[in-house]
Amino acid sequence: MKHTKLYCAIGLSSVLLLGCGSDDDDNKPVEPPVEPPVSTIGINDTETLSVNLTTVDAEKGSVALTLTGDDEKLVTDAGAFNLILMGYPKEGGSSVKYKLGWHQANHSNCIADVDCTMAITELESGKYNLELDSVEWKDAIDSYRVAVEVKGEKAHLELAFLD
Repeated sequence: MKHTKLYCAIGLSSVLLLGCGSDDDDNKPVEPPVEPPVSTIGINDTETLSVNLTTVDAEKGSVALTLTGDDEKLVTDAGAFNLILMGYPKEGGSSVKYKLGWHQANHSNCIADVDCTMAITELESGKYNLELDSVEWKDAIDSYRVAVEVKGEKAHLELAFLD
């Protein structure tokens, strides 16, 4: 009986000693956190510019657009815009001179003019809202076109109509 108790005590101690072993997690290499790729670029750092027209409310003189630069990164901190809103009457119902139909324009040039008459708001990275201070349209205006120019230190998107 003495030996049985002794063997049980030895077996129980062995199980307890083996069960108390701990994993050595401190020796695992710590991996640095993964930084997400940079998806924005400043207007003065990009060498290319492109614009995508998002929405137009020409009657109120408001245009929303997305501005991208190098490697399709969203361009931030842009403030030098030239915006032209052109209004046209219905086809065929207007007089023409020199084979050109009449049109009306409202614009603001915040690149060349000292006093900018347009509110420029960066809604989020690369997304801008341009709003003319005032617009006046004739009643006969039926359709609109938008032209935009953007300028940074290294890149210049020339004035062009967006379709």
